[in-house]
Amino acid sequence: MRAARTIPSIGLVFIFAMIVSCSKKSDSIKVNQGLAARIGKTKITMEEFQSKYDQLTPSQKLEFEGEIGKAKFLDKIIDQELIYLEALKKGLDREEDIKQKLKDARKNVLVGEYYKREIVDKIEIPEEEIKEYYDNHVDEFMTKTLMRAQMLFTTDSMKAVSWEKRLEEGEDFSKLAKHESEDQLTARANGDLGYFNPGGYIKSIGISERFSNAVKNLEAGEISDVISFEKGYAIVKVREKIPGKLKPLYEVRKEIVEKLKSSKASLAYKEELNRLREKYKPENYILDRVIATTRTPEELWELARMDDDPYKRIKYYLDLANRYPDHRYAPEALFMAGFIYSEELKDLVQARRIFDKLIDHYPDSDIVESARWMIKNMNKPHPKFDTFEDMKKSMEGEKK
Repeated sequence: MRAARTIPSIGLVFIFAMIVSCSKKSDSIKVNQGLAARIGKTKITMEEFQSKYDQLTPSQKLEFEGEIGKAKFLDKIIDQELIYLEALKKGLDREEDIKQKLKDARKNVLVGEYYKREIVDKIEIPEEEIKEYYDNHVDEFMTKTLMRAQMLFTTDSMKAVSWEKRLEEGEDFSKLAKHESEDQLTARANGDLGYFNPGGYIKSIGISERFSNAVKNLEAGEISDVISFEKGYAIVKVREKIPGKLKPLYEVRKEIVEKLKSSKASLAYKEELNRLREKYKPENYILDRVIATTRTPEELWELARMDDDPYKRIKYYLDLANRYPDHRYAPEALFMAGFIYSEELKDLVQARRIFDKLIDHYPDSDIVESARWMIKNMNKPHPKFDTFEDMKKSMEGEKK
């Protein structure tokens, strides 16, 4: 009886071991919950992983499709993290040239994000504009015609003509293609070219405008005349034809919005830069030195005409007028500075100040009449004048 009390129960030991084992697994599951990976002390959460996965292009997502694909993608993230950790360990981030690259990368990310959030995302495209674009660009939203055909091919024009006669007499196209076509790839399948879009790549043909033009108007069941193209001569029988059709607006709406936003973004970007230049008043000392070393009013005039930045153009024009007040370009330079303020920057106060200076300093100049007209009309609703010529046409039209 005493011996029985000193021998541990095997069943109890087993149960205790199972409890400890299950407890360890439970703790492990709890610790790793929500994690996609761990590299030393670095954790990659499922949320972080999913965010990176969502940023993949459609073609990249095809490469990493399904759970196995996602696991492979995660492995690539882990590889990148391993190199990153080792780079930090070696102190690469403390090297001066690397610091500058990191600073530039940070700036680029912030500029890109600002452009997206403050410019592109704020552009609103009215529904009627989307519909108008769709109606006026029907060709962009047509699916391509899909055809399937058989081919008889030869490099001998006389043989092609003889086939044409035999087909007219009722000979079977498939048998003729299988036994006599000189294109071995398609002959084995009774001349089958498979599916293709006319104008695109065609099996055994390649891309041939002459071939495509000869077959694109054929209907299912029709047999072509002898087709002469780059590789030789062919006769084609159309087996199937699925005409292209217009995609519905709801399918292409997002695509249209992106196109319209893209076309408007450059103008919105320029307007935002103009606003920020006015706010921060940046100074370009290199440009100032260039202007300072420019000796002729003709050079200043050309610089003003060539530059896209309205503020720089104004600077060139005013420098010309101030440095060369007696030059023949001086009155026109003043006018153009006022014109840019009025029509591009919508700063009517500055525009009026410059036009008044022009009238006061050059009362006998031919351009004074245009300046007076601008003063009279710039507060009134009018279409935006992109050029001085546009303004002159409007002024002449008013006289009539």
